[in-house]
Amino acid sequence: MATANDYRVSASDLESYDRDGVVCLRGVLGPRWIDELQGAMEDVLNHPGPQGRSGKFAYDTFMWTRNAMFWRLQAESSIPSITAQLMRSNVSHLMADVLFSKDRNTPDPTPWHQDQPYGWYNGTQVCSVWMPLDTVTLESGALEYVRGSHRSGVWYRPVDFTIGKTGETQEFVPMPDIEANRSDYDIVHFDLEPGDALFHNLLVLHGAPGNSSPDRRRRAIAFRYAGDDATYAVREIGPKPIWDPGIRHGDKFGCDLFPQVWPRNGSLPKFWEHTST
Repeated sequence: MATANDYRVSASDLESYDRDGVVCLRGVLGPRWIDELQGAMEDVLNHPGPQGRSGKFAYDTFMWTRNAMFWRLQAESSIPSITAQLMRSNVSHLMADVLFSKDRNTPDPTPWHQDQPYGWYNGTQVCSVWMPLDTVTLESGALEYVRGSHRSGVWYRPVDFTIGKTGETQEFVPMPDIEANRSDYDIVHFDLEPGDALFHNLLVLHGAPGNSSPDRRRRAIAFRYAGDDATYAVREIGPKPIWDPGIRHGDKFGCDLFPQVWPRNGSLPKFWEHTST
């Protein structure tokens, strides 16, 4: 399998990430990783966690705490080191892993949104990874991005993925109707193969159409990471960690639930050794 030092980010990819808020890196994981992750994803879909949602558009999170394969991805793959390079950070802390599965002929779109207002992390050195386990095209629900939108500094209200409406809070501003005004935005998408990965800033605007493919699922894993300047944030609305991490608003990361995954300074907690699925 790939090791933690296999993938070096080029200067041009760093420039793209800084300028556009997103960069596509090809072949980040090899076929063996993908085969084992596909099996691990099916296990999670069949045994969802406490925050899991089943159905044609399935969702789950914090898989690494109960599934050894997702744990190994953080402990052994090159992904954490890539995020540190892109964030220009000395360290990378894992904030969460997230599973998405859209069955074939599933019209549900992923609304336009930013990731950071949903999360428990403040700071500028924050990064998301989105990695498909199937071939992904626009037909099957490829992610679309508004290039450069992370540089506006505006934080938009979280959108409920199930009903497509923003949450009620004064903490952020209302989301614009990007879909109705697409020509006003610099929108880009990436066709992907398993092993490719999208790395994006948590403030870049992105969304995805439904999966209109008659014969292809769209399974993907996302990961959230935080760097040197990031701190724990308690939001008015939105998702919460799977359990109380034992830190307070404004604290630095590094607890068991949000471990440092790069550089690797010890063993990650093996919560999955005590969890049966």
